Amino acid sequence: DRCDLVPTWVTSRWIKLLSREYPTLAFHASIRNPFGKGALMQLLRQFGQLHKDKKHISVGFFGYPNVGKSSVINTLRAKKVCKAAPIAGETKVWQYVTLFRNVYLIDCPGTVYGNVK
Repeated sequence: DRCDLVPTWVTSRWIKLLSREYPTLAFHASIRNPFGKGALMQLLRQFGQLHKDKKHISVGFFGYPNVGKSSVINTLRAKKVCKAAPIAGETKVWQYVTLFRNVYLIDCPGTVYGNVK
C-alpha cells in the first residue's frame, strides 16, 4: 500500500522479487492520487468474470493493524466507505463493501499473530 514512501527502484526490486512466487503489484492508497488502482481493479474484475457462476465473491483484506486495509478499499471505491485512522483499532468488526455487482470487499480488523512453537 505504501509504495510512495520508498524510491521507485526499491519498489521495482520488491516487485521483481515477490513476483517470482506471488501475484504482485505496486499500490498506493489515495482517493485523489492512487497508484496501481487500475491494475487491481482489472484483476478483481477478471476474478469476478472467472467465477461468474457464483452468486457473489468476497475478497478479504486482513493483516497487521494499521497497514492500510481500509485505505485500499476506500481507494478502490474512490470514496470513504471504511473508517480509517492513524492509530490501530479503528476497524472493530468485518465490514462488507460492494465493489462490483457480484464482488464484495471485506474490511477486517487488524490481526496480530502469536508465536508458533
